[in-house]
Amino acid sequence: MKLAPSLIAGVVLISFALAPSYAATSGASCPKAGATQTTGGKKFTCVKSGKKLVWNKGVALPKPAPTRTPVAAPTPTPTPTPTPTPTPTPIPTPIPTPTPTPTPTPTPTPTPTPTPTPWVTNLTFDNLYENRADISYSVWKKSSDLIKESSSKAGSISIFTGPNTKTFFDDYPYAVSQVSKLFPSKSEAREVLVIRYVFKDLEWAENIANTKLSSIDYNQIFRSENGLITKSNCDSITQNCRGSKQITPSSGIAVILQGVEEQITQDKTGTIRFTTGMLEAHEYFHSLQRIPIMDRGVEVWPHAWWREGSAEWVQNMSISFQNFPQYIKYLVDDCYYACKNMTVLQIEEFLNTANDNYLPAKFDSWLNYSLGSHVVEILVAIKGPDVLVTMYEEMGKGSKFDDAFNKIFGRGWKESIPILAKTIHANLQE
Repeated sequence: MKLAPSLIAGVVLISFALAPSYAATSGASCPKAGATQTTGGKKFTCVKSGKKLVWNKGVALPKPAPTRTPVAAPTPTPTPTPTPTPTPTPIPTPIPTPTPTPTPTPTPTPTPTPTPTPWVTNLTFDNLYENRADISYSVWKKSSDLIKESSSKAGSISIFTGPNTKTFFDDYPYAVSQVSKLFPSKSEAREVLVIRYVFKDLEWAENIANTKLSSIDYNQIFRSENGLITKSNCDSITQNCRGSKQITPSSGIAVILQGVEEQITQDKTGTIRFTTGMLEAHEYFHSLQRIPIMDRGVEVWPHAWWREGSAEWVQNMSISFQNFPQYIKYLVDDCYYACKNMTVLQIEEFLNTANDNYLPAKFDSWLNYSLGSHVVEILVAIKGPDVLVTMYEEMGKGSKFDDAFNKIFGRGWKESIPILAKTIHANLQE
């Protein structure tokens, strides 16, 4: 019977999937030399024996059955079942993209939220204590805006740095310009001379001062500093120069003699003070204080805590004008050692007795800086930064501190001490 080609093909296909059409047995005839067939666990090969083609004895195979099972290519047929994995094509679940419809994230565009929502802008001695939480932000915000709106009017700056001196901050003009912007209506020196040095460069620094200053200015500074123009900033025992000072001779040039430490002082404020321009801003501000009172024949100047507390506050404000958290951190850390644990009565005693350059021995001299900056912050919150120089202007005209204070704030200094002490103490504890 003749089979149709399609039927033959069907038979062939079935032969791969099931068993062969010729069951091979040893010695039985086979169709073609070299053909093989596996039956009963043996592989038979078709060989020529005489003129016949017969199956050989066969070779036993190691359990070929398992190898056949994978050939059960039907297992690939289940691979269509992975096609249901596209069922996760319900990734139209990205319809949660509407959930980003909380695109009302723009609502945080009220970035003015950094402003502590309700904050008192009009601080007075009468509402000071009850609004004490607003003092720092109020003074920072107003002063920050002032710096941003103002232009620097600082004079020319000449900076000389010793050959062995490595400074921790090297953009002096920036620090100077920040202070200048904080006091847009106050006078500044037309010329600034800065000499920076480590202990090894003391002789070099002395020579720079001698050659860069006029003989009149040099001699005047020499007399006022008892001959220790540059050496007074240094300790000969440790051979370290930790001090800095600002001097203004009669010519009006602002001279800054800046000792540079070999290593940054390891206190809470050392790094930020020496690496951000705060020290430079501090010393430059002293030159603004001196202008209204120099060569006026005035023997009594503002108290030391006013002088140094003002410079301490100015250095923080002028450098931290875009960073309120930094401003607060410095204010708090600066008071960590000396004034953090003072009582209200101790603060009152300090403000009552630390007059002119006198400081009772019981008080740490750093209080002039740290506690002084807290007092100054409140006074600036009430009257603005200019008040720090206005006090010098009034005393330059011959007024005593108490009289000048009364004229500026409309109340006596002594009567203001209790509310200042109470407010400062509360803020230091909160």
